[in-house]
Amino acid sequence: MTYYAFSALLNFLTGFALGAFTLMNGLDSPLKKKYFYFTFCICFWSFGYFFWQIADNAGAAYFWSKVLMGGAILAPAVTFDFSLQLTDNYIQKRKELFLAYALTLFFLIVNFATPFIVAGNEPRMIFKYWPIPGILFAPFLFMFFFYVAYSIYILLSSYPKSSPAIKDQIKYVAFAYFIAFFGGSTNYFLWFNIPILPILNFLVAIHVAIIGYAITKHHLMDISVVISRAVAEILTILFQGGIYLGLSWLYLTYGSGRIDWPFLTWTIIYGILVGQTYQGTRLFIQTTADKVFIRGRYDYYKSLSDASSHVGEKLSLPDILKVLYDTFHEVVEISNPRVFLPEYFTEMEKTSNRYLVYDKKTFLPDTAGGEVRINNPLIKELISKREPLQDVKELDAALLVPCLLEDRLIGFFALGRKLSEDPYTDEDMRLLKILANQAAITLDHTRSYEKIKADLEIMERQLERSQRLASLGTLTAGVTHEIRNPLTVIRIETERLAMEARDLEYLKQHRDLLLKHIDRISGIVNRMLGLAKDKPKQQTVLNINELLESTLQLFPISKITVKRNLLAVPEIKGDAEALQEAFVNLIQNAIDAMPEGGTLTLRTYLEDNRVAVEIQDTGKGIPEEIREKIFDPFYSTRHEGVGLGLSIAYRIIREHGGDIRVTSEVGKGSIFKILF
Repeated sequence: MTYYAFSALLNFLTGFALGAFTLMNGLDSPLKKKYFYFTFCICFWSFGYFFWQIADNAGAAYFWSKVLMGGAILAPAVTFDFSLQLTDNYIQKRKELFLAYALTLFFLIVNFATPFIVAGNEPRMIFKYWPIPGILFAPFLFMFFFYVAYSIYILLSSYPKSSPAIKDQIKYVAFAYFIAFFGGSTNYFLWFNIPILPILNFLVAIHVAIIGYAITKHHLMDISVVISRAVAEILTILFQGGIYLGLSWLYLTYGSGRIDWPFLTWTIIYGILVGQTYQGTRLFIQTTADKVFIRGRYDYYKSLSDASSHVGEKLSLPDILKVLYDTFHEVVEISNPRVFLPEYFTEMEKTSNRYLVYDKKTFLPDTAGGEVRINNPLIKELISKREPLQDVKELDAALLVPCLLEDRLIGFFALGRKLSEDPYTDEDMRLLKILANQAAITLDHTRSYEKIKADLEIMERQLERSQRLASLGTLTAGVTHEIRNPLTVIRIETERLAMEARDLEYLKQHRDLLLKHIDRISGIVNRMLGLAKDKPKQQTVLNINELLESTLQLFPISKITVKRNLLAVPEIKGDAEALQEAFVNLIQNAIDAMPEGGTLTLRTYLEDNRVAVEIQDTGKGIPEEIREKIFDPFYSTRHEGVGLGLSIAYRIIREHGGDIRVTSEVGKGSIFKILF
């Protein structure tokens, strides 16, 4: 057997082993399915490569070269598919994936039905039957490298925005792909008569080792238990078998030199000893290797203890659940951990009749995850014993840990077996009880926190409306003369109308004058009513200069001098009424800062490709010690103020993706600068 046949066989066996491990663990997720398909491509290619290398005639070599090309044609699209699944880009790029599979199907048909991919074979360098490329071999090769490169690009481009766990998986998978395809692609030089031998074929097997490491260390596809156990089984067999072979060699070399009754007797005794110690030896090898060489957890118990303090630092339910699930997955490394809480945990006004699993991603109750009724004997047992329960088949849990506060069961943990298959030790259960007790205290506080938070949000909305109405009252008093003036004109003109005969032209002018003043009054009233109403937000394209001008019309301008420096700026996208409310609050704040009169300056301009709006007053200014508090809710320096005006303005600006900054000098005035 030549080196190339051996490398193909090695690639086949390693790919088959990893595919078998994936299959044994169950193809219960798209990621596992797609990786299983990829291992199938490796096996398909390696299988054809092996028999092509050992073929003894041109016909057999031609057939097996088509088989190996079938595996090579399948690999890029399946690689692309797996990369999309791993990085959650499957939905966005499904059309591109469809095209990849369509091209794959086309080249597969061409490969097996025509000589356009493999046209024949001939001797090249040390090979007796090397394939001759057909007319469509070059287009296939372009597709091959394009989708391999694109797959690696997808992985690397998703790396910065992925979670730490996914980052580690992406890193190893991308490197494994590069290694595999770099090694396999060395076969293509000889297709074009470039005298370079495919000596790097074995790198495909190295790819399998890298993926295996990613599976065991970084939980890729969650099949680390299968591989870890398989490796431990092999090492245990080699260890105990090696001892037996060594003893046998010593006995036969320095003992009687033949298989006799003493030899058979101690062989039986050793067999019994192996039967009694095999499981313990395997667990010792597996857990030791996992902790020292693979998982790198040097201070397991300290990490578990620290988790209790981290739980106590949280207030919101999602934060607490995240700490708990991270602890179960990353520290204790438990299979299928679940946190059960009352169905209406955060709705204290409702009565819960069952405990539900709270999902580890959405942090919401999941009825599909299982339920336990309040009157279930398990609940009574957890409360009465106040200790963890082991091997609870009803919930498929190795351990139930109650979260108790006095005689109240706040919730409980349903934990599967450890991934290492170690039993739960007394120290494990002691620390899990501490974690559960801390979680019970924090979760109980969380219920009150969530209730207070909900009440506060309702109160804040009511106060915001009160602030708008208060601002409306202030504006209404100020614009009285704005309405009185046009009304006076309408009255005078109407009284004059009947004093003498009028021609048609005069009546038309009279009508236009009256309509102009009526429209003016109507516009003022409508804008005032707009401030008073709660309306759903509507995003439209806005001219910020026009919005500022219409806002100014809501204010009486008597003692205040208004200066405008409104440059032509790009339109922005936002809710006109919400932004007008923000500008009303800021302009009102500027006017209030100038009770004896002053200058109000409005500016718009571009700054670093952002639309800038400045509202400047020449008022009393803001002292430095309170400058950071002015956007806080309920903070006001005026006795009659609610303290929500600037807070509301700040929130609206932030909701529109903008920034608001303030500069001020006591006695000289302030500038509020908004950047959209």
